[in-house]
Amino acid sequence: MIMTKKWFIYSIAALAMVCSLTACSQGPATKTDSTQTKQVVKPVVKKYYYNDVALYLAGMMPDTSGVFNKLVKKSQWKLYSNSFDTMWKGVEKNSLAKVRKWTDTALAEVHKSTKTLFYPFSGPDFLYANTIFPEANKYILFGLERTGSIPNVAAMTDQRMNSLFVSINKSLTEILKLSFFITKEMNSNLNTQDVDGVLPVIMLFMARTGNTVQNIKNAKIGPDGKIIVADTFITYKGGGWNRGVEITFSPAGKDTVTKKLYYFPVDFTDSALNVNPSCQKFLQAVDTNCTTLVKSASYLMHYPIFSYIRNIVLKKSKFELQDDSGISYKFFDKTKWNIQLFGTYERPIPVFSYAYQADLKAAFDKGAKPYNFKYGYGNGRNIMLSTRIK
Repeated sequence: MIMTKKWFIYSIAALAMVCSLTACSQGPATKTDSTQTKQVVKPVVKKYYYNDVALYLAGMMPDTSGVFNKLVKKSQWKLYSNSFDTMWKGVEKNSLAKVRKWTDTALAEVHKSTKTLFYPFSGPDFLYANTIFPEANKYILFGLERTGSIPNVAAMTDQRMNSLFVSINKSLTEILKLSFFITKEMNSNLNTQDVDGVLPVIMLFMARTGNTVQNIKNAKIGPDGKIIVADTFITYKGGGWNRGVEITFSPAGKDTVTKKLYYFPVDFTDSALNVNPSCQKFLQAVDTNCTTLVKSASYLMHYPIFSYIRNIVLKKSKFELQDDSGISYKFFDKTKWNIQLFGTYERPIPVFSYAYQADLKAAFDKGAKPYNFKYGYGNGRNIMLSTRIK
């Protein structure tokens, strides 16, 4: 992601931090009690109702045996679905198919070992997290953006539905064209009446990558650093760091396999973590030998004000995959890490020109393997895979 406000690059550039985490939405689908004893039945989520919402948001056909039977007949959704299908075919051809082909060979050994994927500075980028590391059982994503709510599509007027689809299209423009989100744009596009956070985007990506959303629940990082998961999902009122979501899902064709995704809004500057001991404890407890993914991270971990999260990545990761915007090459102890380089190293785009790494350029000049898709800023043509030496 490109960071543009309140987060700043040490002594050189100002970058972005947004910390408003408020939203409003409906609760999950419920059922009522009709027994003679009039026992109160707690609201429950209809099995895979959230998956139908995800499919609908993705322009894909949901189960039409219930409320969605009428929704898929709306002209707004039909136009949106056709347009999204066309756009997605281009993304699949020009990017995702190439990514999968590359990962099948270049990351074959990494896939075998990846149980937990740790993805700081991800925002709602489940798309590339799942495409690059489909074998992971647990995905831990972080961003500055609030979690948001699940759109109540069944209650929307035609005008609101049009607005919803426009907001979704705007939210996805950057990542589908550029392979990354721009934080400034996300702050605007994910802060509307209809799309008020990252959750609808994550759900959409799950549907489009063939995953089935089984359930969605509130999750937060507790005082002891452990994840506290609620019984259901409601939109957080008031917001705040560490308050996110747990999504249970299954991959395509594997209904008996259960995976988890966690998303938490967190400010990773050292100063913010100093007053967030719960998150510090959580980070210290992240699975040892996890795989870390970093992409389009605004070169934040190059600088002292992001030293805590940088050290966590270097301490916890067995594998770390990044472009040059991740951890500066100089921070990798070459006696502890085996580094493989892919692509070619070019000077960073103008807004990040100060982040040029002469030592990384020299390493690339000694030899790197090719790849043929965009990954990161500019031409997106450099990838570094670091493997901890046993």
